[in-house]
Amino acid sequence: MVKLPDPDPKPNASLPPPSALTLWLCASGGVWAIYLLVFLQFPDNDFGDSAIAAFVNVAPLTVLAAAAHWLIKQYLMHWSVPAQIFGHIAAGAAFAVLWFSGLTLGLALIQVIKSGGPLDLTGLTGGAFIWQMLQGLVLYWAVAATTYAVRGGRGAAPVTIVTTSPFERYLTRTGDDIAPVNVRDIVLIAGAQDYAEVTTLTGVHLVRMSLGEFAQRLDPARFIRVHRSHIINIDHLDHAEPAGGGRLVAHMATGAIVPMSRTGSQVLRQLIV
Repeated sequence: MVKLPDPDPKPNASLPPPSALTLWLCASGGVWAIYLLVFLQFPDNDFGDSAIAAFVNVAPLTVLAAAAHWLIKQYLMHWSVPAQIFGHIAAGAAFAVLWFSGLTLGLALIQVIKSGGPLDLTGLTGGAFIWQMLQGLVLYWAVAATTYAVRGGRGAAPVTIVTTSPFERYLTRTGDDIAPVNVRDIVLIAGAQDYAEVTTLTGVHLVRMSLGEFAQRLDPARFIRVHRSHIINIDHLDHAEPAGGGRLVAHMATGAIVPMSRTGSQVLRQLIV
């Protein structure tokens, strides 16, 4: 009797996921192939020259992309939004300049090997220089966008709930460290799309939880959603003042100023005795 193969393979028979090094090498090979096809379109280039020129372009690009990915993951995405903006502008400019410098050096070395002449570091000029710098900026932002997509935005850390709802403590990640956060120390929470930006008495961090999800886990006697994008802890409310139109402005103990909607202002007024 012939035994037919199992049509539903077992989960442990699946192939292991590719390593990060494998993915980087495959991506670099794909970019090299694209450059090769572009250089082959020039009538004076044969396959060998085109392959070398493509390698000279891709080799420094691969190193810089890996370095940019590490820099963003380890440092930039953990900064505040304004600091991240300026950091990416500086890093993008440095990425483009370093790639241009690496390409210039590589082409000069190839020319020395082929012709035996002196090392000429003149490099690309005019429109070619502008195009090369533009490519560097675009590729840096592509690396940055990919890093954010893989890591989940502004270094937001998954939240580990320690107690049942309403919870009193959770864990968050700051860089490579994991630290507990006492909910009573939260001053305000601001919505940041699918994340929540939490301001405590000691600093600011992100959690991978929407503002609505966060509100469901908080003590309603202490935390009030005063705006569609803000929750405040009345334990740390210094005072509230009228802002016109039935609205209030909350002044928190940390000095933060939170505008309140009419509904949020009405909820706060209901606590007046």
